[in-house]
Amino acid sequence: MNTFFSSSIEPDTLLPLTSDVVFKEVLGQEESKPILMGFLNDILDMNITSPDQITLLNPELNPEYIDDKLSILDIRVQLQDHTSIDVEIQVIDQHNIEPRALYYVCRLCVDQLQKGDDYTQLRPAIGLNLLCFNLYNDSEYFRSFILKDKKTNSEYPNYLEVSFLELFKGVSELTRTKTSDPTNFIHALSGKDQWILFLATKNKEVQQKLAENNTTLHAAYERLTTVSSDEKLRILALNREKAIRDWNSSIHYAEQHGKEQINKLNQCLLTDNRFDDLKRSISDPDFQKQLLKEYRLEK
Repeated sequence: MNTFFSSSIEPDTLLPLTSDVVFKEVLGQEESKPILMGFLNDILDMNITSPDQITLLNPELNPEYIDDKLSILDIRVQLQDHTSIDVEIQVIDQHNIEPRALYYVCRLCVDQLQKGDDYTQLRPAIGLNLLCFNLYNDSEYFRSFILKDKKTNSEYPNYLEVSFLELFKGVSELTRTKTSDPTNFIHALSGKDQWILFLATKNKEVQQKLAENNTTLHAAYERLTTVSSDEKLRILALNREKAIRDWNSSIHYAEQHGKEQINKLNQCLLTDNRFDDLKRSISDPDFQKQLLKEYRLEK
């Protein structure tokens, strides 16, 4: 078992920062703006010099969304220069994160302007997506997409940016060639990589070591410790985790049940020598549904 990765919540332990509820409580409140400033500077290479330059647009944590496993618990920010930033930690892979991320960053742009406003008032919009699953099939764990000219590769004015940080892949890559004692190489990590390890590890010793060497992570660790002792928040985090686990379980069951149906259909078609229908059903979903109904295999 890899001891770096966050797992289910246990009593008397620090809550996992990969829980969107916990993440929002630790980084997305007024009193945690200094932590958020350090986080944005390190992850997005920004130069925010004061927490006062950050305005939190949605610091509240509405309990009615906790049981909705598909709801978004994000941190929306406006900087002093009116740059809009949306930070979202995505726990469930709904297989739509790329178009969804683009949609939300475009909404950030749209929401900047009111009726009658001049387009020159538009400011950069940045979407930062922290993923608890792997999105791309390579070793790169941080990507930042912007608009560019196809021919010259010149950048479009900096209005849209969509970034993906694959947390668990990052931890895997950072620790893959390291010794069994992760505290030996922490000092050599960049600020971005320290955050990745801090967010995604369940190893308390690693978090403590990171906190000892980084003042922002020290503040984050202290806040995480305080938040973890809040019984009400622990219950919210547990309920959130349960809702997500139940959703994953139902999806897995549906996928397995669907595979069983298709396998039974294919066997029936082979038994009845309906080879052309079998071939057509593979590429024609509507025809496949018709055959499932014919053989009384539909859900």
